[in-house]
Amino acid sequence: MVVLGEKKKKRVFFLPLMFIGMGLGFLLGNLYENAFLACMFIGMGLGFFLDSLFVIQERKIKVKRFFKASSLALMFLGTIFIISGVVYLLVPSLLEVLGNYLTSLGFIAFGLFMFVKGVEGFKS
Repeated sequence: MVVLGEKKKKRVFFLPLMFIGMGLGFLLGNLYENAFLACMFIGMGLGFFLDSLFVIQERKIKVKRFFKASSLALMFLGTIFIISGVVYLLVPSLLEVLGNYLTSLGFIAFGLFMFVKGVEGFKS
């Protein structure tokens, strides 16, 4: 729903950082066995995190001063992706142990994000 006078906000970090991470993963593929997936996770995590902190509004970058609950959930999800990528890159065997827990936390964070985003849509 578009309201007249409302400023359009864009979240621009997730997709580019994911692809940059994938490109770096291809480059590091000869050095690290799991570089592609790990770097993609790190890029996605950074994208989620930065999209929660910064908003592009009318060609200006603004830092959010107060975080909504949905932003915190998205930052948590980004942190999980970053941790997963770093662990996958440095200690792949540890990801076998932590994989289910990190995946579960990721699903919970994304579910919380969707729930809170929906609740924030209701204005009383």
